[in-house]
Amino acid sequence: MSTVMWILPVISAGIGWVTNYVAIKMLFHPRKPINLGLFTLHGVFPRRKETLARRLGVIVEKDLFTPEMIVDKLNTEDNKAKLKTAVMKRINEFVDEKAVQFGPMLQMFGGDAIIDQIRTGMEKSVDDMIPKLMEDIGSNITSISIEQVVYEKVMDFSDEKFEDLLMAVIKSELTFIEIMGAVLGFFIGLVQVAILMMQ
Repeated sequence: MSTVMWILPVISAGIGWVTNYVAIKMLFHPRKPINLGLFTLHGVFPRRKETLARRLGVIVEKDLFTPEMIVDKLNTEDNKAKLKTAVMKRINEFVDEKAVQFGPMLQMFGGDAIIDQIRTGMEKSVDDMIPKLMEDIGSNITSISIEQVVYEKVMDFSDEKFEDLLMAVIKSELTFIEIMGAVLGFFIGLVQVAILMMQ
């Protein structure tokens, strides 16, 4: 009898682990609803995918990645300088191409000097244009609904991809829950043994 009693904590630990393991699996499975007559068996996350996608979109847009944050990150002096460099590179390529094409005519009007004047004038125009361009870009970005983008992206995920996404975030926590099920089951088994021994 005493030997059998001491197996109780091991059995309880096994029951605790299996119960938590099955409960965690049922968060994701079955992926498709199974009608069992009195009730329908369907994984919690697949069943609530739309709600989770909507809530995730709200959280991301409200607290993590707002359009205003993107505009602030873009609208820096460093980015303005990079944009000016990129624009001026294209302008200079265009001017060089046209200088070759209209070389003889340009020589009549001052040659390299007129080309330098064109470059200087274009650079000044670009300096004036960059702030307005950044403002236009910012206006376009703030009109984007990040909530909707996140919602549509999550809804496009297959159930397998959605499970992988969630597991990448909470896998260690779920493993901890499984282990704690075994630990708590073991201690409950010890309590049962203590109660039996007192009888």
